[in-house]
Amino acid sequence: MFKKKTQSAESAERITETPLQVSIRMGDSARDAGDWKGAAVHYTEAVKQDASLAHIWVQLGHALKEQDDLSFALRAYQEAIALDPEDTETLVHAAHAAKNLGKFEIAIEHFLAACHVGLDAPREEEELLDLLSRQARHGGSSALSELIHQFPERELEAPLLSRLREISRRQLSLQRHDLDADQARYDTVVFDISDLVSYWRNARLPTGIQRVQIETIIAALDTGNSEAVMLCCFTQGRDEWLSVPTSMFTQLCELAVAGGEEDEVKWEALLSDLQLGLTLSPPFTFPRGATLVNLGTSWWLQNYFLYVRHAKATRGIKYIPFVHDMIPIMASEHCTRELTQDFISWALGVFDHADYFLVNSEYTAKDLRGVASLLGHEVKDESIAVIPLDSDFRKDASTLAQLNRLEDWQLEPGKFVLFVSTIESRKGHLFAFEAWSKLIDKLGVSNVPKLVCVGNRGWLNDEIYDQLDSDMALKDNVLMLSGLSDAELGLLYKNCRFTLYPSVYEGWGLPVTESLCYGRVPLASDAASLPEAGGEFAVYAESGNAEDLFAKAERLVTDDEYLTQLEERIADEYSPRTWSELANQIVSQLSSFQAQQDRTAHKSEDELSAPEAYIGHWHSLTRNTSRHVWTGMRSAETYRSGLGWYWPEERGCRVKDAQGQLSFRLNEPHEGLSLMIKLRGDENALCHYSIVVDDRVIDGELPSGKEKWVQLEISPSEAGSSYVVEFNAHRNRNGTRPTYFVEGFLLYFPADPVMRLDFIEAVTIGNLDRIGAFREGGRK
Repeated sequence: MFKKKTQSAESAERITETPLQVSIRMGDSARDAGDWKGAAVHYTEAVKQDASLAHIWVQLGHALKEQDDLSFALRAYQEAIALDPEDTETLVHAAHAAKNLGKFEIAIEHFLAACHVGLDAPREEEELLDLLSRQARHGGSSALSELIHQFPERELEAPLLSRLREISRRQLSLQRHDLDADQARYDTVVFDISDLVSYWRNARLPTGIQRVQIETIIAALDTGNSEAVMLCCFTQGRDEWLSVPTSMFTQLCELAVAGGEEDEVKWEALLSDLQLGLTLSPPFTFPRGATLVNLGTSWWLQNYFLYVRHAKATRGIKYIPFVHDMIPIMASEHCTRELTQDFISWALGVFDHADYFLVNSEYTAKDLRGVASLLGHEVKDESIAVIPLDSDFRKDASTLAQLNRLEDWQLEPGKFVLFVSTIESRKGHLFAFEAWSKLIDKLGVSNVPKLVCVGNRGWLNDEIYDQLDSDMALKDNVLMLSGLSDAELGLLYKNCRFTLYPSVYEGWGLPVTESLCYGRVPLASDAASLPEAGGEFAVYAESGNAEDLFAKAERLVTDDEYLTQLEERIADEYSPRTWSELANQIVSQLSSFQAQQDRTAHKSEDELSAPEAYIGHWHSLTRNTSRHVWTGMRSAETYRSGLGWYWPEERGCRVKDAQGQLSFRLNEPHEGLSLMIKLRGDENALCHYSIVVDDRVIDGELPSGKEKWVQLEISPSEAGSSYVVEFNAHRNRNGTRPTYFVEGFLLYFPADPVMRLDFIEAVTIGNLDRIGAFREGGRK
C-alpha cells in the first residue's frame, strides 16, 4: 500500500514537470546509466528549449566527449563558457577537448582563461606549459603574446599567468633585437652557455669551467660593444638553441656567488623564471655570419652537432669550441664509462665541425692535436689559440666572509692547508692522504696543519672516502667541506698556510691560479698543464709519487723562512691579468680567425652537407659505446641532415615529427646500387613510413618494437653523385603519428656476390660492426 502511494506521488510530480525538466531528468538518468548517446540526445533537446543553461551545455559536452565526438563536445563547452566565462572547470574541459583535437591555440586560450580566473591546478598548468612549448618550437611566441594580452591583469589571476606576462614582454624585446638577423653580422659573438644553465639546475656555486665562462662573458659584455654579444642555450628538453637575455644572465651570475637565505630565495625565483622562459622561447636565430663560441662543454648534448651543421648551412656561422682538456680520452681510467663514451662522440664531431679551437694551455693544445691526428684529422697551428686562464680570481676583500667563520670550522689562520677540488680519483686525494699520514707519523698530529678539502663529490671516489674512514688519525686531521660561497672560499685561501693540488691530469689547474692570486704557495704535481698554471711560483712534486709529495709538504710545513721567501716572490712578481684582458684576448683572437678564415677554413661545407659513404660497409647511426679511439674512427651521425632527427640511441636515431633526411655522396661512378636500411619500430605503436631516394618511394608498416630491413635501388651514375634519403612518418587512423628509428644503412653492388654474402653473414650472426665503415682496424 505504501509503495503504491509513493509511486502515485512520483507520477503526480512528473505530470507537473515541464518538457525542459523532463529532458534534463532523462538526460541525467541516461548519464548515470552510462548511456552517453541517450544522454546527448536528451541534453540536446534541453538546450534547444533553453539555451541559457550553462550547466546543461557542460553535461552535453561530457556526453559527446565520452562518445569521442570531441569537435561537438568542444562546441558545447564553449557555449557554456559564453554563459559563464569564469567557471574554471568548464574552461579546463574545453582546453582538454581542443588539445585532443590538435587545436593547440584554442586549448592554450582556454587554459589561459582558466589561469585568468584563478586556476590552481598544477597538472593543468603543466599541460599549458607543454602546449606553449610546442607552439614556441614552431615560432608561435608572438601568438602567445597576443593571447596573453586578451586577459587584462587582475589581482586574483594565477601566479603562472603573471609570470607568463613578464616572459612574453621579455621575448618581444628579444624579437625586436633579432629583426636584423638576416643582415650579415660577422662581428657578432654568440656565447653558448648550455652547460652553465645545466649546471645551475643542480648546483649554484660555480667551479672550474663555470667560473671561466661567467667571468669571461661578463667581461665581454662590459667591453662597450655589448650589442655584438649574444647568449644562447641548447637544452635537451627542447633539443635546440634558445635565446638567454643578457640581463637575466648577469643577475644569475651575481646571485650564484652570493650567500644568505634572502639571496637563495631570489636565486630560486630567477632560475625558475629562466627555465620557464626557455620552455616558452622560440628557437634562437643566429645573425648571419655570426661566430658561435662555446666556452664550456657540450659533450653531454647528443644532438649538438646536428644543429651546428644546420646553423652552418642556413646561417653561415663559424663554430669555435673552447677545449679545456681531453682527459676522458687521454686518462679514461679516471672517468666513468658513460662520460668517456659521450666525450668520444663529442671528439668525433668536434673535428668535423669546428672551424677553429680555443684551448687553455699548450698541453691541451698538444693533446688536441694528438687526438686529431689519431682520428685522421689535421689541426693546423694557426687554427688553435691558447688562452691561458691566468686571470685574477680574487674577490674584493670587503666581500670575504668574516674571520669568525673559521671558528665554525674549528680552523685557525695559518694552521691549515687548503685542497680545492672536486672529489674524484684524478685529483690525487689518495696521494694527499698518504702524504698527510706520513707527516702525522713523523711530526706528530699536533704539528701537522689540518688538511681542508673543499669540493663537491665527483665520480670514482669510493676509495677516497674508504681510506679516510679507515685511518682515524688521518680522519681527525682532514676536514671535508662543500657548497661554499665565493666569500667563504676566499677566506680559506687568504688564511691557509699553503695550498695542495696533486692532480694527475689537468687541462689547466684553476686552483693553482687561485692560490697564487691570494698570495699562497701552491704545492702541485708536475703533471700535464700544472707547470703552466703555477709557473715559477709553485712548488712541484712528481706526479703520482706520494713520497715526493710528502717531502715537499714537510718542508712547507716546517720551514717558515722557506715559505716566507716563496710568498714574497709571489707578492713581488706574480701579476694575474684581469678578466677583461682575457675576454679581450678571446675577442681579438676571434677577429684574427675571421681575417684568416678564407685561407685556413677548417672544414669545407660540402664535406659536412654530404659526407662520403663507403660501398659494402655498414654505417651505424647508433650511439657510441666505445671507451677508446682508433685511427680512422668516425661517427655516422654526420650523414643526418636537416633537423628531423632525435639524438643517437643504442637502437638508432628516431625520426622527429614528420621527416628526417640522410645525405651522402659517392665519389666514383657506379652501375647501380642497392641501399639497405635497418629500421626499428616505436615500442608502443604501429608506425607507417615511406622512404624516398633517387625518385623511388617505398611504403610500409613497422609493428611495435620490431626490426625491419628495407631495400631501395639507386640508379647507375656516370660520375660521383650526392644523394638524399627522406624518411617520412604518417598518421595512424587515430590521428597520432608515431615515428621510428633508423639504425643505419649499407650500400652494395647487387652483382657482387661476395659483397652480398658478407652483408648476409653479418646480419645472420648479429654483428654488423664487422663490416662497419669506421670499425677498428679500418675498411678492407
